[in-house]
Amino acid sequence: MIYAFVRFTVENIDTWKPVFVEAAALRKTFGSLRAHAFSKADSKNEITVLLQFESREKAMQMFQSTEFREVTKRGGMIAPPEVTFVEEVAALDS
Repeated sequence: MIYAFVRFTVENIDTWKPVFVEAAALRKTFGSLRAHAFSKADSKNEITVLLQFESREKAMQMFQSTEFREVTKRGGMIAPPEVTFVEEVAALDS
């Protein structure tokens, strides 16, 4: 299992959000198991998405796909996303 943090800025979060929800089918096609989206508290148009994937290979295929570029364009992304892959090393309840 692999996770991806995706950071980007959108023109308008209200335009971006329904496109993100609609793109769930695309994410699932590439092995996405879960997605959480966050905006900065003091800058709502700066978004960080945490995605869980079956594999890094499938995740990379999605990020490089034409469909992903089309969805991000429709969602009003201002600049290319910054993607960081991470692996879980511990989970704690606190």
